[in-house]
Amino acid sequence: MSEGVVVEACEESPYQADVRASRIVTDFQTTKTGLAIARVLGRQSAPDRENWLRDLEAANLEISRLFRVLDAYQAALDRHAILAVTDRAGRIVHVNGMLCATTGYSEGELLGKSFRLVNSGHHPKEFFANMWRTVSRGEVWHGEICNRAKSGALYWVDTTIVPLVGPRNRIEAYVSVRYEITKRKAAEAALLEEVERRRKAETLLVDVIETVPDGIAAFDPDDRLVLFNQAYKQCFPVSTEAIQIGSEFAAILKAGLEKGEYQLQKNTSEARDAWLRARIKAHRNPGRKLVQALSDGRWIQIQERRSTSGHIVGTRTDITELKRSEAAIKYHAEHDPLTGLLNRSVLGSRLSEAVSGAIRSGQSGALLVLDLDGFKAVNDTMGHSAGDTLLVAVAGRLGQALRRSDTIVRLGGDEFAIILPNVFDRQTAGKVAEKMLAAVQQPLTIQRRAITPNMSVGISLFPRDGRKTEVLLKNADIALYQAKASGRSTYRVYSRDMRSGLEARRKIADALSAAVANDRIDVAFQPQVSLKDGGHVGFEALARWRHNGADVAPADFIAIAEEIGLIVDLGWRVLRKSLEMVRNLRRRRLVVGAVAVNIAAAQLKIAEFPALVRRLVEEHGLSPCDVEIELTENILLHKDGSRISEALQTFRDMGFSIALDDFGTGYASLSHLSRFPVDRLKIDRSFVRDMCDDAAAHTIVKATIGLAHSLDMTVVAEGIETEDQLARLRSCDCDFGQGYLFSKPLDPACLPAHLGPTFRRQGCGGTGPEGAGRRIDTQVS
Repeated sequence: MSEGVVVEACEESPYQADVRASRIVTDFQTTKTGLAIARVLGRQSAPDRENWLRDLEAANLEISRLFRVLDAYQAALDRHAILAVTDRAGRIVHVNGMLCATTGYSEGELLGKSFRLVNSGHHPKEFFANMWRTVSRGEVWHGEICNRAKSGALYWVDTTIVPLVGPRNRIEAYVSVRYEITKRKAAEAALLEEVERRRKAETLLVDVIETVPDGIAAFDPDDRLVLFNQAYKQCFPVSTEAIQIGSEFAAILKAGLEKGEYQLQKNTSEARDAWLRARIKAHRNPGRKLVQALSDGRWIQIQERRSTSGHIVGTRTDITELKRSEAAIKYHAEHDPLTGLLNRSVLGSRLSEAVSGAIRSGQSGALLVLDLDGFKAVNDTMGHSAGDTLLVAVAGRLGQALRRSDTIVRLGGDEFAIILPNVFDRQTAGKVAEKMLAAVQQPLTIQRRAITPNMSVGISLFPRDGRKTEVLLKNADIALYQAKASGRSTYRVYSRDMRSGLEARRKIADALSAAVANDRIDVAFQPQVSLKDGGHVGFEALARWRHNGADVAPADFIAIAEEIGLIVDLGWRVLRKSLEMVRNLRRRRLVVGAVAVNIAAAQLKIAEFPALVRRLVEEHGLSPCDVEIELTENILLHKDGSRISEALQTFRDMGFSIALDDFGTGYASLSHLSRFPVDRLKIDRSFVRDMCDDAAAHTIVKATIGLAHSLDMTVVAEGIETEDQLARLRSCDCDFGQGYLFSKPLDPACLPAHLGPTFRRQGCGGTGPEGAGRRIDTQVS
C-alpha cells in the first residue's frame, strides 16, 4: 500500500496461504495440503499413482525453476529498487534493504507500520486520495512522491504500486517498486529555475532595449535582422517598411538609399554605389564608429561589434544636437569672443597650409605680427571697456584692409597676426604693412575722447625665414621687437642680423645664470638720509654684476633674469648677501639702519616666501624691523594681485615695512595704495630731476608727498644730485632722500668708513627707518 492509505483489517490473505502451501512439493507431511494429496494417492491404482507422481515431479521442477527466476528478479530488484509489500490495511509486511537504507528505518521499525511514517506533508490529501482510488480499482498507479527519512531529510521516489489480486478477483495486497530520484528532481528544479530566470531575463532584455533611446539592432551570421527596437526604426523612418525580422542588412540599406534617406557628398549613381559598397564593408567588418548624415538634417552615430556567436550587434545614436554643439564649440574655440577674429589655436594649421601652398607654387608668403602701441595706458587710464572698444575697432579696420585670401588672427591681448599668401618679396610685404598701419592710425572717439591708435609690425617671410609655425612666429617677434626699438608705429622685416642681437642677449642670459649659480652677484648699499637733519637712516641694497670685466646695468640683467625665470634665485641671493653685510656691520658696532631690499612679483607669489624671509633674517641675528620690503608700483597691477596683497600683509604683520619704488612712473592708481599695505613711497628720480625746471614735475612731487603724509606714509626721494633739488624737496616736507649728492652706492669695503666712528643709536619703532648715523653736515641748512 502506498503512503498514507489505510484499508480495513482482515484475516490471513490467500497470498500468504499460497506462499505456505507452495512448500508441499518438498514436504507432504508438514502441510495439510500434502496430507490430503497423500490420501488421494493411497486410493489410486499403482499405474495412475505413478503417472500422477511423475506429473507432480514435473510440476515441482517447473515450480522450482520459477521460484529461482523469481529469486533472481528479487535479487536484481533488491540491488536497484526499493521494494515493499503492504496488506489491505496498509501495514507493511515486507521490505528490502534499499527501503531501509533510503528511509533510515530498520526492518523491525517498518514492519507493521503504514507508510504514513515517511509522509513529508509535501503532497495534498487529494494526491493520496486519487492514488487510493486508482489502486482500489485494481489499476496500477505510477507517480512521484516526496517522503521524509528518519533523519528529517526529504527524498523523492518514482513509485509504481501494483494491486495483488487473489482468488475471487479480490485484492489481497499491494506491491510497490520505488526508485530514488532525489538528484533528478533537484536537477529538474534547477533546470526549471534556470528556464524561469532566462525567461525573465529575456523579458527584461526586451524591456531594456525598448527603453534605451538609442536604436539597437542585431544581425545573424547570414546578415539577417534578428532583433531590433522601435528606436532603431525611428532612426531611419524612410526605411521603416524594410526593417523587418529576417530582412538582410543590404536590403534595408538599399531601401533607404533609393528613397534618399542618406545625405551623400555626391548624388550620382557611381557615388551611391561606392557609398553602398563602403557601408556594407564597414558593417561586415565592425569595430569602428561611423557617423552618417541623413537628408532630414539629423546625424546618426553607428557603432557595431561582432559577438562571439557571430552576430553583428550595434547601436544607432542620434547625435544631431551633439554635432550642432560641436560646430558651436569649434567656432567658439577658434574665434576670439571679443573681436570675432580667429584666435591663436588656428594659427598653426592656417600657417602650415599657407607655407605648403607657397612651396608648391614656388612663391612666397608673409607672417605679420602686430602689436598696439600704448594699449596698456588706455586700459589703465580709461578702463578695460575702453580697451575692448579699441581692440574691436582695430580688428575691424585690419579686416577691411585685407584680401579674402588673407587670414587675420588675434593672438591675445593687443597682439594680432596676419597670414599673407602670395607675397612676392619683402617690398610687397612692407607695402601691406604700411597699408595696415595707415588703416589703424585713424582717429576714433572712445568715451568722448579722441584716440589715435598706433601699431608696430614685425614681418617674417616664408619659406625663406622658416617653414614651421614656431620659427616664423619667433622671427616675426624679433622683427617686432626691432620695430618697437626703432620708435614704434612702424614695421620691420626679419633678417639674420636681428637674430645675432638676440643671440648676444641669450649669451648674456647664460652668463647670468652661471653667475647666479656660482654666487658671483655682488651687492652695493646706497645710503638714505633724513632730509630734516641730514642724519643717516639706512640703505637700499642694489644688485651688481660684472661680466667680461665690465659692469652690467641692473636694469638690463634684472630684466633678463625675469625673462628666463631666474629672478627668484637672484633675489634670494641678494637678500642673503644684504643680511650678511648688515650682520657684519653690526658686529663692528656700527648703526646701519633699515636696509631696503627689492622683491619681485615672482617671489611674492610663493606662498611660504614671507616665512622663509623671516627665518633667514633671524638666522643672521636680525629682526624684521631691520629690513624693508621694496617693490615697484607695477607689481600692484599684477594679475595675481590678491595673492601679492596677502603676502605683503603677512610681511606687515611680521614687522617688516613696505616701500613702493618708482612711484608715479607706472599705472597704479590711488585705489591701489588703499588696497595694499604700503608704509613708504619712493619718488622716481625722473620727477626729482625735472622738478627744478618743470613746474608740473614740482607740483607732482609736492602732491605725492602730501598724499603720502595724508595716508600716514613717509616719502623717499630718489636721485638727488643737486643742492637745489634738496632745497625744493625740503620745502615740500619730504622725509628722506638718496642720491649722488649724499653718496653713490658703496661696496661692502667702503661701508665702515661711510658710517664713521660717530653715530647715534637707532630704534625699531615706526614705519620708516627712524634713527641716526653719521650726520651729513654739509647738507644741513
